[in-house]
Amino acid sequence: MTMMKMQGSLLFLLPIVAFCFSQPKVFGTRPHISQRGNGLPHLSDDATTVWNRMRQERSQASSSCTLQSSPIDISANGVVGSSSSSEGKKGSIFYDYDKPILLVGSSSSPDNGELMRLASYLQNNKDVFRTQNPRIIVPASVGVSTNDDNVLVVENEKLLEELRNDDAMKTYQWPDIVVVDLNGVDGSESSDLVRSLYQDAGLLSIYVNVEPTDDAARDDSEQKVKEEQEKNFFLPFSDYELCIRNEGIPNGGSPSKTDFDWEHVEWELTRLLARARLIPALPGDKTRSTNSAHLTMGDHTFFLSLSFPDIREVKQYAAQMCADVDAMEYRTDLLDCRDSRFDILYGMQLLRSYCRPNAVRVPGVPLAGSVIEDVMPIVYTVRTQNQAGTYPDDEEGIEKMFQMLEWGLRGGVEVLDAESAWDFVLTNNLLKLAESRYSSQILGSHHVVNEQVTTEDAVMLFEQCALNGRAHGAKVVLSIESEEKDRMAYEAALIAAELAREEGSPVIPHISLILGDVGQFSRIINLPFTPVTHESLPNKAAPGQLTAMEIMTTRLLTKIFESKKYAILGHNIAYSVSPQMQGSAFRATKLPHEYLRADVPTVEEFVESDFFKSGDFGGCSVTIPHKQAIMPYMNKLSDAAERIGSVNTVVAADEFEEEGFQRVLYGDNTDWKGIFNPLERLLGGTVDTDNDVALILGAGGTARAAAYVADKLGLQKVYFNRTPSKAADLVESFGGTLLDTLDESATEGHSLGDLLKDGETTKRLRVVISTLPAAANFELPSWVLEDKSQLPIVFDVNYKPYRTALLDQAEEAGCAVVRGSEMLWEQGVGQFELWTGRTAPYAVMKQVVLENCLEKPVLE
Repeated sequence: MTMMKMQGSLLFLLPIVAFCFSQPKVFGTRPHISQRGNGLPHLSDDATTVWNRMRQERSQASSSCTLQSSPIDISANGVVGSSSSSEGKKGSIFYDYDKPILLVGSSSSPDNGELMRLASYLQNNKDVFRTQNPRIIVPASVGVSTNDDNVLVVENEKLLEELRNDDAMKTYQWPDIVVVDLNGVDGSESSDLVRSLYQDAGLLSIYVNVEPTDDAARDDSEQKVKEEQEKNFFLPFSDYELCIRNEGIPNGGSPSKTDFDWEHVEWELTRLLARARLIPALPGDKTRSTNSAHLTMGDHTFFLSLSFPDIREVKQYAAQMCADVDAMEYRTDLLDCRDSRFDILYGMQLLRSYCRPNAVRVPGVPLAGSVIEDVMPIVYTVRTQNQAGTYPDDEEGIEKMFQMLEWGLRGGVEVLDAESAWDFVLTNNLLKLAESRYSSQILGSHHVVNEQVTTEDAVMLFEQCALNGRAHGAKVVLSIESEEKDRMAYEAALIAAELAREEGSPVIPHISLILGDVGQFSRIINLPFTPVTHESLPNKAAPGQLTAMEIMTTRLLTKIFESKKYAILGHNIAYSVSPQMQGSAFRATKLPHEYLRADVPTVEEFVESDFFKSGDFGGCSVTIPHKQAIMPYMNKLSDAAERIGSVNTVVAADEFEEEGFQRVLYGDNTDWKGIFNPLERLLGGTVDTDNDVALILGAGGTARAAAYVADKLGLQKVYFNRTPSKAADLVESFGGTLLDTLDESATEGHSLGDLLKDGETTKRLRVVISTLPAAANFELPSWVLEDKSQLPIVFDVNYKPYRTALLDQAEEAGCAVVRGSEMLWEQGVGQFELWTGRTAPYAVMKQVVLENCLEKPVLE
């Protein structure tokens, strides 16, 4: 940004800042950890009157069992008026999915073979499936001949019979790839095959839609066949869609006809697989850090509203925009190509390709043994004319709008904006589809255009946008004539959230805005997931929009949001990487916090310090020797902290009680997440709880976190420590078996070999977690690594040195390994999310850790 433009931007803020300072200080950081106490501290007198009246009316209605429903009340079973909650919902059928992947479509030509190329990429890319070896399976009727030993040609009936087998020992399973490329193949038998693979065998199906252009295009007869195939079975029997033009053709057909290279097509495929297997989001849930709306739509997050008629126009601005926002809004109603499914989905892939090199603030997306670190989340929107958009809102237009929303699900969008004002049957069908087969978060929305409503009406609009407990976030945009009402949306959001809490409904992020320049203040005080423009763009998507920089600057100047100080608490901690890691994360997300070192010999010295007692204290990381000693000073402890018996994260949160705001210290433990996350990815949901074993080495605090993780993963626990008596406490706390030796057999005591061969059942050693110091130079007995088909995952919690004797041994044997450096950034991500209530910049934190942990080359 030029200096002139920067000065102009800041001058523009002066009237807003002046107005903010003229108001009573009724704003403050919302608590992220625990629920507020009684009362709403942020309400004006008029809004308080509305709150009390609505609360009383709801109480009376509840006592007479005639609680009034919100204007549109859509239950999970489609019955209008019935209640629904997120508890007990199964969620996407592809979470913990254990069957093969189905790639279906028609390549541009047999020689180009885009589908087989994608399957070969998945098969050969060890960065994606680190512990698994996918096979490519081709049904015989497709007629592919190959000499590749890694490609299995299987008769149709035999394949279907094996895929219908629900036995634990399946012939074909995740991540095997079934390829059905129908280029030049007769359609009748193939239609039945694709239907059976999708409906009967229940495979996760991705339609690889190849539409080459111009000189590379199919002839008319070939295109007609492909269109019939698409209508009859590609679309009905697939969940996701990957669009390709000339990227799979050598030299792209014509040099000017390729928008991105083949590598991005491969990346898109892995991203779709990651979205499919992502843990489903639950409305109101705060525990699922990889897919929680409370983080995606957390405080001080922003999405940029794009208004270009051609998405290619975004490319020149991508680098600047991505540095300031957390998601891109893909306004399909503003696109010239809005009625073409292929062009809409291909345009999303283009947008992602522009954002990938510049994605800074984004979370990691797990897949198998890896994490995709450069996915800019997309908010997919079809805004209708009635709702401040351009898409027709007659009966035909609304039906087409819902069809376009389904396209968004097929494209694997992170957030789907669903207008809440339309036909409840169409809305219910969309929600049922999203809940059963996708992991997208639903943002219920409503815009009030050119008319004013009351605060009570606005509250009910938030309830309407909650879609009866099925939306993950609610967005209400109001119209006002006077600045005197520019807090109405914000206050209605607070009331709606409190009513939901009292009535036992999911409490979800509420985005509260007011249209136009008169509503700019509403964008300042709306903390979660604010839509913004960017100073580099030629136009705003909506009147009154501000940039993320303008909003954050105003929040700081007016003390709506205040900077905090954090630290790592320990002793002799000059080695710690946490200050660099967390400091980089704060800078990447443009948060003004500081992260320091608190190196003190005792916890008592720390809690008596001005730093700890200050109102600026936001929390701290805790390391040795203070993880247990800090616990008595906590007001609340998480389940993990209590069970593990130590705290590595302190969060200072303001909670409102009758007498006002009180500081509450919350103790948590994210060490277990640092162990759990990498292991869960590598295990891929394939744990046999009866026979799979985790061997935990050591008996200290980290060993307790490892035992807690083994419980979470469903692994049987065995412990080994050279002083067995020190490990006895682990057995008492978490259950399991204490070994006397790691030998293959023993005449006395418990040996690892005897345990694994207990009776008629042979158990499998799936995971080894070493919490021993690197200086111990521990190695596993050679017999443990002899069976190359049953190698365990080996996890060493030491992050310095980067290499240990155990890891070297495991890598040489062919084991998948996890280093302590990965544990460090994974637990750090968890800490950042607890402190800030938003997603962490995964790649930034990882890179800082690696820069500090990797062995430096020795210069001669």
